[in-house]
Amino acid sequence: MAVTKITTNTRFMDKVSQIFIGTYFATLDRVKKRKEYLKSVRELESISNRDLAELGFSRSEIKARALKNIYKINI
Repeated sequence: MAVTKITTNTRFMDKVSQIFIGTYFATLDRVKKRKEYLKSVRELESISNRDLAELGFSRSEIKARALKNIYKINI
């Protein structure tokens, strides 16, 4: 009976640790993407309107372009 409880607790702890590890790495990925997004926005906002026009978009599109590039979503 005691052996069954130990293996049950071990399985439970394995699941808890897998969930924790998955959450940890998902959070690290979100933080990394957010930093990339903010860096892209800062760099694009430092460019002049003329240079942005040469790139093919306006100042109002900066955040949408950064979101699309970093997070791979369409806006």
